[in-house]
Amino acid sequence: MASKQDYFGAAFDLLSEQGYGALKQAPLCRRLGVTTGSFYHYFENWHDFTSQFLQHWLDERTTQLVELTQQHQDAAGQLETLLQFTLELPHRAEAAIRVWGKIDPDVEAVQQAVDIQRTQIMLQAAQTIFDDQQEALRYAQWGTYLLVGYQQLDAGDDIAPLEWVLRRLLAELNERWQSSNSAKATAPTG
Repeated sequence: MASKQDYFGAAFDLLSEQGYGALKQAPLCRRLGVTTGSFYHYFENWHDFTSQFLQHWLDERTTQLVELTQQHQDAAGQLETLLQFTLELPHRAEAAIRVWGKIDPDVEAVQQAVDIQRTQIMLQAAQTIFDDQQEALRYAQWGTYLLVGYQQLDAGDDIAPLEWVLRRLLAELNERWQSSNSAKATAPTG
């Protein structure tokens, strides 16, 4: 018997492979080799499934990121963790969720919550680098724009272009962090 996690995994697979239009109960059950009765063992109806699936996405793909970044006290470690996590996201599935969100306001609300949480995580790392909070916010937004742009325009199997642009952002942030630390170390005390 398939588990709830199996249903969520199969939903990500369908979204990745065939887009939002393929995410329906019959194809989902077929992919898992289960009957619709098995589906109703875990979910009251399709809306219940999609709500739980989206909550799973929010929890697994965003809350987990908070925990990972909190393992590092320094900005460089947090930023590298953010970069690695971003590269491992199911980009095609997330691109399909973005399309779905244009049709369904409930999906759009979750998708926006994911983007906001990810931007906040990036902002927390950037705030350790910049004294100017507005500048820290701009860098955090820059990272989000790069991810969303990749998902909307490319979201293919080749993540090298995404890694390239994210590494450029990371290099600039690390340079700013190092120059900020150097300036603080040489500042006269008084």
